[in-house]
Amino acid sequence: MASKSPGSNPLEVIKKGCLQRNLCDEHGYRRPGIHWTFSIAVSPDDPTQPPNLRTVGVQRVSEDGIDFIMKKGCGTCDFLASGKALSILHLQGRYMPGETVEQWRGEGVCETRPLNEIIDKLPTYSLVAMLSSKSIEHEKGALVEELKDKVSGKRLAMENKSHMTELIQSTRLALENGEISDETLDESIQVFRFRPSRLECMIGGPDSVLWNRWEWQTNGSGDDWNPAKALLPH
Repeated sequence: MASKSPGSNPLEVIKKGCLQRNLCDEHGYRRPGIHWTFSIAVSPDDPTQPPNLRTVGVQRVSEDGIDFIMKKGCGTCDFLASGKALSILHLQGRYMPGETVEQWRGEGVCETRPLNEIIDKLPTYSLVAMLSSKSIEHEKGALVEELKDKVSGKRLAMENKSHMTELIQSTRLALENGEISDETLDESIQVFRFRPSRLECMIGGPDSVLWNRWEWQTNGSGDDWNPAKALLPH
């Protein structure tokens, strides 16, 4: 006999587990000072190139999706905004006696969201780092191409660490004093919501005889979830 499904909505299952592990509050928002991430993999148009893998900070999980932010203007940000399909990986828990870990994998798309929806919940260090990096791009202007690495052509090199450190300090002060306009924030930071069409979870630990593996898929409309299916562990 198969074990009982952990829930009808996998996003609510994720939220419940993260709440129990003190990663988020009862509304699904990341708790201050908590390191909470998941990985995103997107495939380039060129089939000879490897997928682009990014680790991003989770800002909120809800029944509607997983919210995160990214610096505007980078290739990955543009890709996600286009609505192309992507894969994710989310890990939580500890592999220790008496405890369990959860490995979540899934596919779906991202939708853009207004920054003002979660601006008050975002960590200052993330905002400052993205704003400062964007400032460097503006400083270089047309010469920003010189900063691109020679391998992917997408990542920007740090020419002067001292200057970047000073810029981060001044940007943090300006942000705390309310001197950064909403326009500058909107030009620098994009909020995304990952909306999955399929999610699966492996749950177990060192005391588990059999790890539980569940899969959820949305129905044709994409708004509701079909009943979870129990899968073999491998």
